[in-house]
Amino acid sequence: MPSGRDQAGEQALANLSALAHFSSFGVHRQRLTELALSAAPATEGSLCVLGAGNCFDLDLETLASRYRALHLVDIDAQALRGTFARQNPATRERLFLHGPLDLSGLLDRIDRWSRFQVTPEELMNHGQLTAEQLCEQLQGPFDVVLSACVLSQMQLSVLNVLSERHRLFEAVRWTLNLTHFRTLAALTRPSGAALFVTDISSNLLHPMDALVPDSNHVALVRELARAQRVFDFADPDRLTALLRDDPLLRRAFPPFDLRDAWLWSNGPETQFLVYASELRRI
Repeated sequence: MPSGRDQAGEQALANLSALAHFSSFGVHRQRLTELALSAAPATEGSLCVLGAGNCFDLDLETLASRYRALHLVDIDAQALRGTFARQNPATRERLFLHGPLDLSGLLDRIDRWSRFQVTPEELMNHGQLTAEQLCEQLQGPFDVVLSACVLSQMQLSVLNVLSERHRLFEAVRWTLNLTHFRTLAALTRPSGAALFVTDISSNLLHPMDALVPDSNHVALVRELARAQRVFDFADPDRLTALLRDDPLLRRAFPPFDLRDAWLWSNGPETQFLVYASELRRI
């Protein structure tokens, strides 16, 4: 059975396999960079990218012209070092690397949880404790925090270790979503912006070839969610309920809404439908 420790290695292998596909990220890179630029404060501020990895989805040189500090966070420290090495000297001066860092807070305990060695109190407290620890480690808060398709990577780790058949699977999956949005709330300063971006479907669930890559596909996101052809953890209705029902998140953020959606070609064969939501910290 896969273990929690194995998942960091799996992510490192995924980052290595993506190194040959920089060009295929073009539309995704443009849309994500534009999103981060649009949220930048009027004066030079700080941007924290959760799940930065190879950073093929961001134009760091352009972002460094608008932000005084770019904090790149990932579980794969080698990918972050490679990202740093590929930048020009002026951009490097504004980069701060944070890795390896497990944003889920789960990988050192999910094997124990899989054996039901967990209390209801530990599950209930995991989200806030993890968010507070990450904010301390990263020395937040920041003006803008970008969750760059990292929730799906963490949810995949839960699926790999527990499987859908495990009796705690749904509880742990919900706990991970809560943890991630509590982390966004903790890391984003008041009046700052938390940018949540996630892949929600793929060409394995719905044909993507006919889609215009640089169009706004929010309507398609909602259509596929209704048809249940999406990754259920990223269903906008589920996340709307999470932000509405959790007292801390309800106080931290406005109602969840979709701002943009686009097609992400991750190599020659894999395509994802991605959506973005901007949450202004109250």
